[in-house]
Amino acid sequence: MSAIIEYLQGRGVAFTVLPTPQSETALETAQAHDVPASELVQTVVMNYRYGFAMMIMPLDAELNLFLVQAALDDPDARRATHREVVAHFTGMDATCIPPLGLYFLTPMWVDTEIAGREQIVFAAGKPSLLIRMRSADLFRDEPYVVTSIATSGSTVNVPDVADIA
Repeated sequence: MSAIIEYLQGRGVAFTVLPTPQSETALETAQAHDVPASELVQTVVMNYRYGFAMMIMPLDAELNLFLVQAALDDPDARRATHREVVAHFTGMDATCIPPLGLYFLTPMWVDTEIAGREQIVFAAGKPSLLIRMRSADLFRDEPYVVTSIATSGSTVNVPDVADIA
């Protein structure tokens, strides 16, 4: 995803690219680079009254729909379907949306656990490409809201948007 890398370079922030061409999941890519699963974040795309919203949360946590609906102030908010995600985030794997709200012109809500991290590791549009950077650098120019949107999980929960109708 050279466009994502170019975007980050254009912002003048330091980051490390972690590629693993043979990986089929972001978790496999992380393991190939000795990145603990607990450092990975995921972006869950929601569909709500104003369009789409990005929920940034730990990979090993579960989205709490009630917390998300309260954060979005929309009791009808729901996870975006695979088709909706692919259409809005052109060229991105639906399970690997990077947490770049300005790039996608999509508002972001960041889970409180993520906001407190020193660094962040995220998939950059496909499962075989991760970006590691300081949280302060990632969120420096991004408008976002910090709130609780996830509950801790004991297993890695990769969103399977393919199963969402």
